[in-house]
Amino acid sequence: MQKPDKDDYEPPACWREPLGESPAVLAKRDFVRPSPWCPKTNLEFDPWCDPDNPKTVTYKDILNATSVVNEYIPPSPLKRSKCCVQFEMELNYKFEIFHNTGSFKDRGALYALSTLNKEQRQNGVLTASTGNWALALAFRGQQLGIPVTVVLPVNTMHSVIQRCQHYEATVILFGGDLSESTRKAFLMIYEGSTFTFINGYDHPHIIAANGSIGLEILNQLPQTDVIIVPIGGGGLIAGIAAAIKKIKPKVLIYGVEANKCCCFFKAMENERPYKTAVTESLAASLAVPTAGCNSFHTSKSLIDKMVLVDEDWIARAILHMVEEEKIALEGAGVISLAALFAVPNVLTELRGKTVVCIISGATIDSFALPRCFERAKAIEGRLIKLTLSKVLSIVSNVGCNVLQAYKDKSWLEENDFYTIRFTIICETLGLGHACTLKRVMEKLFPNICNFLEEPFSPIPICACYPRRLP
Repeated sequence: MQKPDKDDYEPPACWREPLGESPAVLAKRDFVRPSPWCPKTNLEFDPWCDPDNPKTVTYKDILNATSVVNEYIPPSPLKRSKCCVQFEMELNYKFEIFHNTGSFKDRGALYALSTLNKEQRQNGVLTASTGNWALALAFRGQQLGIPVTVVLPVNTMHSVIQRCQHYEATVILFGGDLSESTRKAFLMIYEGSTFTFINGYDHPHIIAANGSIGLEILNQLPQTDVIIVPIGGGGLIAGIAAAIKKIKPKVLIYGVEANKCCCFFKAMENERPYKTAVTESLAASLAVPTAGCNSFHTSKSLIDKMVLVDEDWIARAILHMVEEEKIALEGAGVISLAALFAVPNVLTELRGKTVVCIISGATIDSFALPRCFERAKAIEGRLIKLTLSKVLSIVSNVGCNVLQAYKDKSWLEENDFYTIRFTIICETLGLGHACTLKRVMEKLFPNICNFLEEPFSPIPICACYPRRLP
């Protein structure tokens, strides 16, 4: 390809800023025009993930990876749902959450690192991730004595950052999404770093290792009719589909994405991967801007159906798993189940079938979890908002001003965990006025109102004995 002129191609500003170089200097570099298949330049060229020469992961590749994975990782559990009657199907969960770092990524990290030669192990590996892949690579790198550097978006959960550092990984925070973090990683290599870059969702070794999940499912539940798989960049569904369709072609493979980050759905629609917009979602771990070229090439003819789910269905799935299965999961991890909470008539063909949902991860922020609960309960009509207009109007009619009103969850008090108090601070004209308010409230709400300030007595207090200050 011909090198572009300065006026013909100028690298984006987000490439220039980390280097601190002018556009004129960067324009002289050996940039190659973007490929029509996937908008990349040679700055981000990965020989393992070349959109102009995609690789198909074969059943033989999956068997090789599985032999390594099985040596170190026991089969993950497959459990029957407690709510088969509710969903009108024989529903099962393939729990990929009990690995050391809480997601299926552990399989790919182990296999990818095991294939490195001696020099690559010494130089270390580099990757970009939204969280789960970084954790898995850091953990396995620590185990195998391989230095790991991860580039994470700046909005990554603090718990993920701290755990990566706990596994002795070097953590670099850069960019607002995975695309920008990945670009930073390639900039480091472009500037001379000797790291080996490993794509966490599209490297052929990662896809092959993911295929071990499909083999386990058929061993654990041979009568499986349908497997529902979460999709981010596509590495998970590509591996599972390649394994399943080789052994039992009649098993249906369904892919599920969040409608806020649906790069693979768009790739299937347009028959090629391309960069898509990504917005914040409960399925943050699946927020991949561009579908993997190898993943897409491997699985495009093997996927029977694609489903997009919205945030409400994901929230309901999170709540369902906590209440019914007693397991807290991240949105990305439970998105396969979210498809079953879709509006009626979306997956009616699954009624009476033996269905397996891949539960892919459990890394959820403790601050996000209660918000998901509230949202899901509101959607299901189990949480409603009430205004205390009657109480406040009574206070107003008595002639008092409401200065503050707030709820107080007594979570620190022993044996009072479920008590919630609504507190109102009022301004009155004096002691007599305050006593009037107290009499009115106690008459209308007997044994409910508790006034915290005393004395509320109309009898004058002798000046000789003033109230002592605390």
